[in-house]
Formats: sequence, C-alpha cells, structure tokens
Amino acid sequence: MKQTSTLTAKVLLPLVFLLLSVCFSVKIHAQVTCTNATTLWSDDFGTGTTASSSPDILTSGLFYQETGNLSSEGSYRVINNTQQKPEWLNSTDHTGNTNGKMLVVNGQAETFYQHIITNTHGFIAGNYSVSLFLMNVDSIGICSPNPLLPIATINVEYFSESNTWISLSGSPYTASPVQENNNATWINQGANFTLPATGSFFPKEIRITIGDGTDGGCGNDFAMDDVSFSLCPEGAPMPVELTSFTARQIGNGVSLNWSTSQEINNNYFQVEKSSDGNSNWTVLTSVAGAGNSQVAKNYNTFDANPLSGSNYYRLKQVDYDGNYTYSRIVNVKMKGPKASIAVLSNPFHNTLSVSFESAAPQLVIAKLIDITGKQIAEEKWSITGGIIRKDFSGISGLQHGMYILTIRNNSGEILYNAKVVKQ
Repeated sequence: MKQTSTLTAKVLLPLVFLLLSVCFSVKIHAQVTCTNATTLWSDDFGTGTTASSSPDILTSGLFYQETGNLSSEGSYRVINNTQQKPEWLNSTDHTGNTNGKMLVVNGQAETFYQHIITNTHGFIAGNYSVSLFLMNVDSIGICSPNPLLPIATINVEYFSESNTWISLSGSPYTASPVQENNNATWINQGANFTLPATGSFFPKEIRITIGDGTDGGCGNDFAMDDVSFSLCPEGAPMPVELTSFTARQIGNGVSLNWSTSQEINNNYFQVEKSSDGNSNWTVLTSVAGAGNSQVAKNYNTFDANPLSGSNYYRLKQVDYDGNYTYSRIVNVKMKGPKASIAVLSNPFHNTLSVSFESAAPQLVIAKLIDITGKQIAEEKWSITGGIIRKDFSGISGLQHGMYILTIRNNSGEILYNAKVVKQ
C-alpha cells in the first residue's frame, strides 16, 4: 500500500542531509523490493583476479580460504568467478565489471555477513529495502535426489537511543530457496523494512546481517553479489506470504492445496510438475492470485493425469511486474490401482495363463524365476479395467519343475508372488 506523509521542517532537514552527506555515490534504479528506490549503500566486492577476504564476513560463520578448492563447509573467498570447485558452474560476477568480484561460499547454517551503515545526520522514519543477488553454483543433478538449497536470511536493525540494536519492522526476513540450474543464473532477492518514528531521535546507524538458513552438505553452495540498502520513498510491497503448500493422492489424481496470509501485487500462481524434482519442469496450470489481500486465502487445483511413481510439484508466484519466486517442492508417490490376480491352471503344461480383475487400466510386469533365482521370462502387460486374461509366450519348452511367478505394477509394488509348477 502506498504511504504518504507531510514532511515538517524537522523531518525534511535530516532527509536532505541524508541524501547529500552519505560518503558513497547515490544511484537511483529499480529493484524487486520497491519502486523508485534511492540506493544509500552498496557492496559489489570490487575487482581483481586474485582471491581476497572481506571485512564484512563474520569469522564466527565462515573462514577465509585463499587457495585450492572450496571443499570445506563454511569456507569462502572473494574472487572473480564462481567455479571454486571443479563441479561448480563457471560464471562472472553479477555487476558486470571487468574481473568483477563476488563472494563465493561453501555454505552451512550460519550468520556470515554484517555491515553497519552510518549517517551522521540520522535516518528518517520510513520504508527501506535490502536487495542482493544470489546464484546457486550447483548444476542440476549434482546432489540428486534431495539437494540442499541456499536460503538467505536478512536482518535489519537500528542503533537506538538506549544504545541497543532494535530490528526494523519486517525483520528478520527469510527468502525463497535458490534452486539449482544448469545455466549460471543470478536471482534477485530482498525485502522491505520499516524504520519506526523515534521522536526527536534519528538513528545514525543501520546494521544489515545476512545468514544462510540451510545446513552444510551437498547443494548448499552459492555466490552473492551487489548487496544494497535503499530508501523507498513511495512505500514498498511486501512479499506474498505462503503459509502452506501440500499435495496428496485422491483416487487416480493429485490434489494440490496452498494458502497465503497476505498478498500484494500478486498476479498469479503457476503450478509446475516434474518426474524427479530437479529438471524438466512443466506447467500444470495457472491460478489467478488475489492481487492485494491482508486476509487468509486458500487455493487448490487438481492433477488428473499424474505420472506413475513419483510426482514433484512447486509453485511459481508471479507479481504484476513479472518478478517471481518459487515455493518449496512437494512430492507424491502414486499408488497404482489394486488388481485381483489368479493363475488359471497350476500346475500348467504348455501355457501359463493369468487372470486379472482390475478397477482401472494399468501396466504390470510379470516375471518367471527358477529355483536358483534366474529369470526365465518377462512380460509387460497392459491391463484394462474389468476382467482380462494374459498368457506367457514362449515357455512351452520349459523344463518340468517349480518356478516363482512375480507380478508388479509400474510403481514397483508387488501384486502377486507365488509358486507355479510346470508338468
């Protein structure tokens, strides 16, 4: 919601000093967190071809490693390319400078970055934003099937009149997980925060703290660049707050349900599905968002044609301006329809016939195994609904004796497992 206020001389004077006296260049550019933002501070990590540390890295969270592969959890360096392990993606920094640097991290659950911004004339009450760019440096499949994903946390505080650090409204903020990608992709993440009115006192220090909310392990590897702190004179939209996202099998389909507690500038949700949760995402459907809402909203859709076996789903939430974020991934493993199975003649002579009575069509795999465990024959049968008979082909020459008949559905579930005898 757009917020306006009448500036008195007391408020206007600190604002003028704020914009004129900060000891860094002021840039005006669009950000995902608010419109017409005025950048008050930014960090692009500089340029160069050799590794360096950063004074803003908290040594309690990360340790500097100058050379070699960043193989240890919690190691970092500031460098001009992301490929600090052989299997990581190779990319230049986000800023686009020649030999521009960025922070590259083998992550663990830690608070790793902190910077204090000082304005001798004080920060005025109002809306501010923090923006940063993250890249997941792992390509799809490196940490299959359940990669750990970097999750940025942002905490913004002001140094109060009582000499304590107090969080701004909207802080701390947890961003969406940064997904793996086969192409080096920088994702803009950020949030909006409100500095409350503090009477005649104008805080002179703002502290930005960034953490990683994911444990160390395969997949939590990332690069960070172009961190910025900005004034949002027109107010700023808060992110869509997704409170739940679930998927469960209903009959032969999957019911997908999700809820939000608030929405601002939410154009639509795109429901995507995949067979492995890492790649080949396809769009199942799109569902219109509420636009702007401060009350709980519930959504649902139905996948009438799920894949056999595992089905992975995620939400892509898209704003009116085209910016988007992804939800966590949920998984449903489809259970195939049950079938009543009987061997029509046991012992059998030249033909082994099997009768099926199934409530729905399905694919089954039948195997005949001898007493030594050797597979003798395999058949794949498409079973229609109702009663149907299937015969093993090419087994008339089998030796007399006992065999094991095993029938599974396409999800690997055993439907039948029993002895049969050839006479």
